[in-house]
Amino acid sequence: MEYLSYSQYNSYTQCPRSWYLSKIRKAEEKQTWFLPIGSAVHDMIEWALAHPHANPPSAEEFFFPLVAKQRLVEPDTSKWLAGGPKASPVVEGKALQLVKDCFERALEELEDIDVWEVEYDASGRLPGLSVPLKAYVDIRGEHKKKKIPVIWDWKTGSTKPGNFQVETYAALMPEHKWQARYVMLAPGKPKTRYVDLSEISPEVVGMKYQAVLEQMQAKIYKANAGFGCQFCFNQDNCLANAGVLPTRQAIYYDRSADDGYPY
Repeated sequence: MEYLSYSQYNSYTQCPRSWYLSKIRKAEEKQTWFLPIGSAVHDMIEWALAHPHANPPSAEEFFFPLVAKQRLVEPDTSKWLAGGPKASPVVEGKALQLVKDCFERALEELEDIDVWEVEYDASGRLPGLSVPLKAYVDIRGEHKKKKIPVIWDWKTGSTKPGNFQVETYAALMPEHKWQARYVMLAPGKPKTRYVDLSEISPEVVGMKYQAVLEQMQAKIYKANAGFGCQFCFNQDNCLANAGVLPTRQAIYYDRSADDGYPY
């Protein structure tokens, strides 16, 4: 473990077995629709901010190459994971439309702030954490009316995460008293409120990461089987999710019983 990141912390705390399969075994994960949706929206926002006086390329020019890249791994898109209701998942044309809708909403939201940096590299060290922490902030800037420094993180999904991601950013950037916001871009999703990060303790944040790092180093690969398995990228690679008839992938990849402590 040369470094940690919030995404690794989040992956491990949700399911240590899934983290093990991704980071230790490098398992071939399921392809998804929601990853190219999020990536395309982020790329479009970054392009628009870098070229403020130009018309951005179409959503298709951002989205389709990402889909094509995933099809090299799994050509059958019906096997990809997708969000939305089971009877009407967000795939194909609906996925492309969501990219367009999220980008339009992002442009509206950006009218409220003066942007300082996009994808700001806030990586660094925290007290009590024995390895560096990698972190990239979607938006750093100043609210035009409130005149306060703000952190924004774009979300194209429907679920607002906990505050630890933005608390991490604040701990790594103590030069300002930040307010943060997860900007929910999907149509019909309520706007999130700002989170006051002025009292965040880098020491407390560092200790939380260190506790998880020590579990990783102890090779604790417990599977948190349950509802989240249906959205897990490693569902085909996990013996705990396999039931009576494990997949060939699970038999090949899931060696947690030999590599660590699987229970």
